[in-house]
Amino acid sequence: MELPKNRSLLVRMRDARLKALQATGFVLAGSLVKFPKHNSLYLTGYFRGKTRTLYIPLDRLKEVKAWNASYKTARRILGELSEIQRELLRGEIAERRR
Repeated sequence: MELPKNRSLLVRMRDARLKALQATGFVLAGSLVKFPKHNSLYLTGYFRGKTRTLYIPLDRLKEVKAWNASYKTARRILGELSEIQRELLRGEIAERRR
């Protein structure tokens, strides 16, 4: 992501990402997988040092897919926030050296 050097613009970008992160709602990490010869889906993920699989009933599938999509969105926003905050910190450090 190409970031501007203007501090006030960076702060506005950071605040916008924070608002977007708050709007993501519920999140659920993992991958939705379908096993052969099964109609339902399972949520598979790495939890507490082990790979865990959780059965997802078909009536909750739409909700779980939305939570999983929100997780991916939140992870992307967190990455952008980290880049913006790193650039703000670089500017503050450079300012102190002057």
